[in-house]
Amino acid sequence: MFRLRIDLHIHSCYSKDGLSSPKSIIRKIKEKQLTGVAITDHNNCNAWKELIPLGKKENALIVKGEEIKIKKQGRTVGEVLGYFMNKEVKPGPFEEVMDALDSQGAVAAIAHPFDTFRNAFIDLDNAIKRVKVIETFNSRCLTNGPNKKAAAFAKAHGLSAIAGSDGHAPQEIGNAFTECNAGNEEELRKAIAGGKTEVQGKIALPLVHLFSPIAKLGLIKKL
Repeated sequence: MFRLRIDLHIHSCYSKDGLSSPKSIIRKIKEKQLTGVAITDHNNCNAWKELIPLGKKENALIVKGEEIKIKKQGRTVGEVLGYFMNKEVKPGPFEEVMDALDSQGAVAAIAHPFDTFRNAFIDLDNAIKRVKVIETFNSRCLTNGPNKKAAAFAKAHGLSAIAGSDGHAPQEIGNAFTECNAGNEEELRKAIAGGKTEVQGKIALPLVHLFSPIAKLGLIKKL
């Protein structure tokens, strides 16, 4: 059994606010001595076709994922991370998003649930009736307060804990990651779903938040 170190929340240049090219993602996996990453672009899975073959070539584990907005009466009320997916899921009401993820055997997690600056999850008590995994460390939180709340909530409710950098540029990849004993992707899935994980990470410098508007404005297309 190997010790896997995987950043479970990153964005590529296929997110409107992302700058990381698939090649730079693979390069950073190697530099940061990670086993791999989960590619979780906003509301699309367009990076899969380029990143998956690169990962196989370089022996880097790439988990097919997506960060999906939860909508209620036209308002974003939180975000769900889907893992081990096989097709894209559109933003929508919580139950519809969960049904779509369940139909493809995916694992779902609540993203940065207490970060009020970035779509904190509005109805968390109801959500955990179906979602048993919580992102308890996200490097893009401005302070560690939301992460501490998420960790305490996960512990109180017996939920699995994961971590990710939420990196939108290559420099951010590996700022946070999830560790577990697993020898392959299926064992990683079981470890996440079964709460057999440990989280590691650091809060990113506030300047990393400039990467998102730079990408949105098209000042830099990718790094």
